Amino acid sequence: MSAFFEKIQKIAGTTENEAVTAALNAGRPVMGYLCSYVPEEILHAAGLVPYRLRAVGSTGTSRADAYYGARNCSFVRHLFDRVLSGSYGFLSGMVFMNGCDHARRMYDNWQDAAREGKAPQGFLHMLPVPHRTGGAALAQYAAELKKLGAALSGRFGTPVTDESLSRSIALANEKRRLLSRLSSLRAARPAALRGSEFLALVLAVTAVPPEDAVALLTEALDAVGGRDVSRPGDVRVVLAGGCAEDVEHVRLIEDAGGLVTADNLCLGGRYFDGLADESGDPWEALARRYLTKLSCPRMIDGVSKRMDRLFSTVAETGSQAVLAEKLMFCDLWGGEIFMQKSEAKKRDVPFLSLERELYGGGAGQHATRIQAFFEKVHNLGKKNGRPV
Repeated sequence: MSAFFEKIQKIAGTTENEAVTAALNAGRPVMGYLCSYVPEEILHAAGLVPYRLRAVGSTGTSRADAYYGARNCSFVRHLFDRVLSGSYGFLSGMVFMNGCDHARRMYDNWQDAAREGKAPQGFLHMLPVPHRTGGAALAQYAAELKKLGAALSGRFGTPVTDESLSRSIALANEKRRLLSRLSSLRAARPAALRGSEFLALVLAVTAVPPEDAVALLTEALDAVGGRDVSRPGDVRVVLAGGCAEDVEHVRLIEDAGGLVTADNLCLGGRYFDGLADESGDPWEALARRYLTKLSCPRMIDGVSKRMDRLFSTVAETGSQAVLAEKLMFCDLWGGEIFMQKSEAKKRDVPFLSLERELYGGGAGQHATRIQAFFEKVHNLGKKNGRPV
């Protein structure tokens, strides 16, 4: 592993990092958020460091199990356990949203834990996000974004103006452009970037100030120039799923003989999909970008668009298969994967679905299933005269 990716892995695998520490020492508060439907541009325009919470480093959920049931989402339980462990004591607050019932419930649990001195106090805000697109939804969402901006301005004393928000939008767009360029290198022939490396990059750049993120991504483009990480016989696969953040699990896929060419993960394709319009009203531009980007199953009117996007990505990247993953007890992704599997059968695309915990257990079983699936893809290729 190169020195650059060692640095990225260090940032990706820890909660606090040098860039966050430097921002705190400079008097710049750090604001957590939970989902990619919370516009980080508003947090940045308020003079804060937007920080997307991860459960990296989690070894269990014993603390969170006092607040959540055993049949709640694996990501939420692992993440809240990290909060209760004190790993996020550097936060000045948190912006929640109604992504799903499990995530929305964290708002209540966090408030209870904060009153008990077990979680960071400070600014706690619930951002209601519509579950569909359209004119009424866009207007409602834009109004809620303005409420968030006003609340942040009132709490931290930095007005979120149209001018400051436009500057933050331009910076976030630059980050998205760089991520898009790097993402495409996974599918290049030869591939210059591994899927595990790209996931580590996204984990890193969502945990540092946006200015530092742009610098890291620019450095990444230089670091991967001229590389070839392809291997003969690799199965080119598109990875689909929700809150996947386990870099080691993606390495497991690679060790089994896979090359992740693209993804539609929360911390992947859905994070940097689509740019916000840099002309006109910035609030409306943010509402439109976040509601119309590549959606997740919480958006009830985007199923056809998501299916078309997934399988067009398979074709565009020259991939041979889809590997879809859901975390334990995630009903939204359970329904989504059922539809993806049906669509894959219609389109004659090999499809494997896995259900797993966010961290811990099942690696051997998953490796066996993935290896068997890749062997099936090889055999189908030989049968159809298209060997991998």
